[in-house]
Amino acid sequence: MNTTSYEKILPHLVRIISETNGLSLQNTLELVTTSADTPDAIKKQVIEFGKILDQFRISQGAIEPLLEHPVGQAIYAFFKNFPLKFREEHIHLTGSLSAEFVYPRLKALLEGPNKKIYQAKIAAIYGQDCFPIDSVEKVDRLMRLQENEQFDRYLEILLLPKLILLSREAHADAAYSMASELYNKFNVGAIRLKFTLSRATTASKEEIPGADSLSSEEVVLGLYDGFAKFRKEKPDFEFILSPCFRKEAAFYDAKNFKTKKDHFDHQVKTLLELLEKNPGLAQVVSEVDTVGSEKDLYRKEHFKEMKFGFRKLQSRGLKIRSHHGETWDTLRRGIQSVDNAMNIWHVDAVEHG
Repeated sequence: MNTTSYEKILPHLVRIISETNGLSLQNTLELVTTSADTPDAIKKQVIEFGKILDQFRISQGAIEPLLEHPVGQAIYAFFKNFPLKFREEHIHLTGSLSAEFVYPRLKALLEGPNKKIYQAKIAAIYGQDCFPIDSVEKVDRLMRLQENEQFDRYLEILLLPKLILLSREAHADAAYSMASELYNKFNVGAIRLKFTLSRATTASKEEIPGADSLSSEEVVLGLYDGFAKFRKEKPDFEFILSPCFRKEAAFYDAKNFKTKKDHFDHQVKTLLELLEKNPGLAQVVSEVDTVGSEKDLYRKEHFKEMKFGFRKLQSRGLKIRSHHGETWDTLRRGIQSVDNAMNIWHVDAVEHG
C-alpha cells in the first residue's frame, strides 16, 4: 500500500478534533474515516492504523508500529504543536533520562580507574553478555523493559542512570537535559519530578558505588540548578521537585543508622533544614512522595515507622503524596495498602491507586 505522509493526514485530524472538542482516539479515527472531506487514501491509512491499535489494546501487538505509522506521526505532530503545553504531573528522574545523556557519562566510568567495580555492578543486573557497552543504542536497549518483564525488573534496570548521578553537577545536567528534551520535543511546559532523596540501601544489588559521598542537599540543589537554568531560557517553564522515600525495608543507611526509621527521621530533619536554609526552595519543594514496590507492604505496622516523620513534614506545610496500589499480589492487599496509606500517613494524593 502506498503511504500518505503524516503532513497530509494532520489537517484532517485537526479538523475532526477541533469540530468535536476532543473525543476518544478511536471515535476520532472513526470520524476521520467517515467524513466526506477525507480523501480515500487517507481513510485507508487511518483504517490500517485502527487495526494495529486494536491489536495493541489486547496485547497482541507492539507499540512501535503505532508510533512509526503516518497516522501516529500525525497525532504526535498534533500534540507537539498544540498551543497549550502539556503538564507532566508524574515523572521519575532515573526512568526519564535518555540514552544519549547516559551513554557518554557511563562510558567515562567504564574507562576510568574504577571500571572493574562498575563492570561487576552492571554484570550483576544485566549479565556478562551486556558487554561491551559501546553505543547509545546499546544503552537504550539495556534501559528498556523487555517483553514479559515486570515491575521488579524495571526497578533493576534503572541502574545505569543511577550510576552516573553522583554529584550536584550531574543532577543539574540531568535536570537541564530532561527539561530541554521534554519542552522542545514533546511540548511539555511543566514537570512534577519524582526523585529519590537517598539511595542508601542494604541490598547489595542496589548499592551504587560512590553514592555514600552524595548528600541529599546536593541532590535537591543540583536538580533545582538545572531546572532553574532552563527556566531562564524558557520563562514559561514550571517545575515541582518531589523528593521520594523508598518504602522497602532494605532501603536505608545501615552504616550510620540502626533502623530504617532512624534514617527516615534523619532525612526528614535534613529536608526541613534545607528548606529553612534556602527559603527560595519552598516554591518548588512543597511535597514529598514514597516510591518502590509495596508488594509485601500493606499491614498497619508497615506504615508506622514513617508516620511521625510525615506528621513533621505536614506541620511545616508539605503535602504527602504516595505511590500506592501499583504493585500487589492480590486485590485485597492492594486496597489494604492504599487504605493504610490514606488513614495512617494521611496522604494528600495517591499516585496510582
